[in-house]
Amino acid sequence: MDETTDVVERAPAATPLAGAPVYHNSGVCPPARRRLRTFAFDPMSTRLTGRFLTLNIPFEQNLKPGPDGGLVQVVDYDASREVWYEPVDLNDPYLLAQDGIRPTESDPRAHQQVVYAVTMSVLERFERFMGRRFRWHREQVLRLVPHAFEGQNAYFDPKRRAVLFGYYRADTENPGANLPSQIIFTCLSSDIIAHEVTHAIVHRIRRRYSESTHRDVFAWHEAVADLMALFQHFTHRDVVLDAIATTAGELENSSGLLELAKEFGESTGRGAALRSAIADKNRTPMQFLAAQEPHELGACFVAAVFDAYLDAYQNAIADLLRIASGGTGVLPPGRLHPDLVSRIADEAVKTADRILGMVVRAFDYLPVVDVRFGDVVRAIVTADRGLYPEDEQHLRSTLVEALRRRGIWPTSVTSLTDEALVWHQPDSGLNITNSQPRVDLPTIILSASKDLDPIGQAGDIRTQPTPEGNGASDPNDYQLSNPLFEKVAKAITRWAHSNALQLGLDPNDKFKISCEGIHVSYRRAGDRLPRPEVAIQLLQRRPDLEDPSQAKPPAIRAGTALVISADGRVAYVIAKPLPLSSSPAKDDKVATAFHNAGVQRLKEMKEWFARVEADDPLSAWTSEHAIHRLDFASIHSQTGE
Repeated sequence: MDETTDVVERAPAATPLAGAPVYHNSGVCPPARRRLRTFAFDPMSTRLTGRFLTLNIPFEQNLKPGPDGGLVQVVDYDASREVWYEPVDLNDPYLLAQDGIRPTESDPRAHQQVVYAVTMSVLERFERFMGRRFRWHREQVLRLVPHAFEGQNAYFDPKRRAVLFGYYRADTENPGANLPSQIIFTCLSSDIIAHEVTHAIVHRIRRRYSESTHRDVFAWHEAVADLMALFQHFTHRDVVLDAIATTAGELENSSGLLELAKEFGESTGRGAALRSAIADKNRTPMQFLAAQEPHELGACFVAAVFDAYLDAYQNAIADLLRIASGGTGVLPPGRLHPDLVSRIADEAVKTADRILGMVVRAFDYLPVVDVRFGDVVRAIVTADRGLYPEDEQHLRSTLVEALRRRGIWPTSVTSLTDEALVWHQPDSGLNITNSQPRVDLPTIILSASKDLDPIGQAGDIRTQPTPEGNGASDPNDYQLSNPLFEKVAKAITRWAHSNALQLGLDPNDKFKISCEGIHVSYRRAGDRLPRPEVAIQLLQRRPDLEDPSQAKPPAIRAGTALVISADGRVAYVIAKPLPLSSSPAKDDKVATAFHNAGVQRLKEMKEWFARVEADDPLSAWTSEHAIHRLDFASIHSQTGE
C-alpha cells in the first residue's frame, strides 16, 4: 500500500478542459456526448444475462490516455504486482467507432474504461441535481486506481484524493455464480464504483463529514453512497423495462434492480448481494434503533427512501393499471403488453430521478458539521418545498412518512408537517449586501453563471476552503490560490464575525471563522423557472473546549450553513453551535437559544468520543484518540467492502 500511496501522490495533474470547442478540419462540430460500454452492473450479471450496458457521458475533447480528463484521472498501477498497465486511449478512432472497448475481465484497459465511465455518469447527475458545475478543491482531479491492492475492499482516501479498488479471489466453498478462487475485481462493479465516488463527492461538498462526531455522520455518508449506486440502476432504461416485464410492474420483487454489489456479496461467501434497498420489508423502527455500525444505520435510511419510492411509483402508475385492467386496477395473469411496460418504465425512471434529486439537492441545506438524520429530513423538506411548494405528487409527505415508520425523524420539531420541518428563517433581516462589511454578491453570481457553460471559460471564483487560522495544524486545510476568491472569502468572514451571535458562532476574535465554501446554484423549480441561490459554509474551531490532557484530541467545531437569495437576504441559518465563551445577554433570545443548543451538542459529542475510545481495542496501546482511526478504509474493512 505504501507503493500505491507514492504512485497516487506522484501522478501528474490532469490538463484542464479546453475553454472553447475545437473544430475538425471539415468544419464539423465535436460531439457533445461520448458512449462507453460497461458491464451490466458487474461481470457476473453480464455473463448470466448476456447484456452489456452503455453509458452516455460528456465528451471531453482533451481527454488523454488513462483516461485522464478535467475531473477524473485513472492511475493504473498494481502495487501488489509492481506493474503499470497500459492506459486506454478513448479517443482512438477504433474505440470511438464502437462505444469503447468491449468490457472484459482480462484487459486492464477495459477496467480503466469502466471506472471512468461510471464516475463521469455519477458526477454529471450530481451536477444536474445541485444546479452547478462540479469542481474538486483547487481544480485538482479525483484519481481512480483500478488495481490498487489485493484485498476484499475498495474505499475513498481523502488524503490521497483517490478511490482505491482492490481485487481478490472468490470464496472456495461458496463463490456464488463464480468459479472458486476466481479473481474478482471491485473496479468492474458499477455499484462499488458509484458508491465510492459518491463518498468523494460528499467529501467535496461537506468535507467535515469525514470527522465522526455522532453515530449518524458516517452512516449518512454510507446512505448517500448506497442511494446513488442503487438509483444509478434506473439510468439504464433497458434494465428497468426488463424488471417491469418480469415482475408485472411489482418492482419490489425485482432482485437485480434493488440489490447492491451482487457479485461482490456472492463471491465473498455471503450467498447474496452486499446490501438490498429493502432487505427488511417490515416498516418498523426496530432495526434503526438497534443498529450501531454505519452501514447498518445507513441501510435503514436507504430502506425508508425506497419505501417512499415504491409508494410513489405505485401512485404514479395507478391510472395506467386501471386503464389496462378495465377499471379494476388488477392486471390479468401473464406478461404485460410492451406498450404498457414502456409507459410504466417511464414513470419508474421519472419517479426515481425525482426522489434521488430530493436527497441530493438537500446538501446545501445540511449543517457544515455533525450531521444527524433528523437534519437530513429537515434539509430535504426545506430544499424541495422551495422548488415545489404545492407538492402535487405528495412526494415530500410520502418520504417523511416512510422515514417516520423506520424510526427516522428530527427531535427538535413540533410535528411532521412541512411548516414544522422547514428550517427556521432568521427574524433579524440578515443581508450580506446591504450591511458592513459588504459582500460582493454579483461577482459570485457572475462567476457561477460562467461556470454553467460547459465549453466556455470558467468563472474566477473557486469554492475552496480557507485555513481556520486558530493555530491548529490540519492537513485537510488548503491555502488560497485565487485572489478574487480570497477577497470574497475575507469579506464573508468579516461579515460573519460582525454577525456571529445571529449565526450560532462565537464573536470572540480568538476563535477565527473560516469560509469553507461559496456555491451558487441554479435549480429549476416546479414552474420551470430557475431559482438562483447562494450557499455559504462557515466553520469555527474551539480549542478551548477540547481535552487538554490529550496530545491530539478530537477537534471541536461549530459550523453554520447559510442559504442566501440573489438579493443578499439570508433565507436560512443552519447552525451547529457550541457554548459561547461569554454568556449571552439575557434579552438576546437568538444567542441564548444557540448557546443552550451548543451546551447540549457539546455534551453529546463528548459522550460519543468517550464511547468510541472505550470500544476501540487499540486505545490501551496508543495515545492517539480512537476517533482519529475512524475513516472510510476502516469502516469498509469492518464489513468486507
